[in-house]
Amino acid sequence: AEAQQSIRDRVNELVEIGEVLKVEQEQKQNSGSRFNMFSADARKAHQAYLEFKKAVHLLEQDVEDFQTSSENYNNYNPLIPYAALFGGIISLLLSILWVIQILIYVFPATPIHPFLNLYFQFFDKFFPLFGVLSVALFCIYLLFAAVKGCFKFGLRFLFIQLHPMKLNRTYMSSFMFNIGLILLCALPVVQFGVTAFADYARNATVRQVFGTQVKYLQFFSAFWVNHVFIYGFLIMLLLTTLYLMCKPSDNAKFDGLALRDRLKARRRG
Repeated sequence: AEAQQSIRDRVNELVEIGEVLKVEQEQKQNSGSRFNMFSADARKAHQAYLEFKKAVHLLEQDVEDFQTSSENYNNYNPLIPYAALFGGIISLLLSILWVIQILIYVFPATPIHPFLNLYFQFFDKFFPLFGVLSVALFCIYLLFAAVKGCFKFGLRFLFIQLHPMKLNRTYMSSFMFNIGLILLCALPVVQFGVTAFADYARNATVRQVFGTQVKYLQFFSAFWVNHVFIYGFLIMLLLTTLYLMCKPSDNAKFDGLALRDRLKARRRG
């Protein structure tokens, strides 16, 4: 009963905030004044909208959890938590293997050990498709990590729009955003994979393109030779790990009354 009342109060708060945002938007459209997206008022309005959208997303998650533990209890699949745990363990393992591969193969001028390259080459002796699928698994994992990281970043820092992907509840704009993000990251992931698995891909055409032609282009060669992107990757990995260890939960307390009062004060001002 307490959880249900809490959800009901949050719904009422968000409905009221949504009405305030709607009225504010209508007033801007009816005023006829020129809209400046870089003005202080525009930034505040955008920040308020992102806060509202984050609160709605967290509320939807809580409602789904509440329904799962109450009226939908009999329809809930008990294997879902175990599948999520298994996926988390696999993701952790892939992340650790990526870091080790970078530290012992990519960074040193002379690689200390081929590591994953030997694992991929092992399959070439009897069934090469397994090696190709293993490389695909490591690269696709990076693409999924980019999509998940973008969502986590937007959820916690409110700099970008939230575009969650949910079964039967995904907006077309979210599909387009995440597809665009994957396409944007596809080429860097291929280049990174070629660098990390150079021994395995030594006879591939993509190795000649990224390992020779692109690597030694004017201006860009300094970034590849000095491992600028690899340093950036590891620094972000370290900072993200430390931050998530300190604040593992996304469910930060939302002060709906404060946001509502702030919006009303801006309208009066």
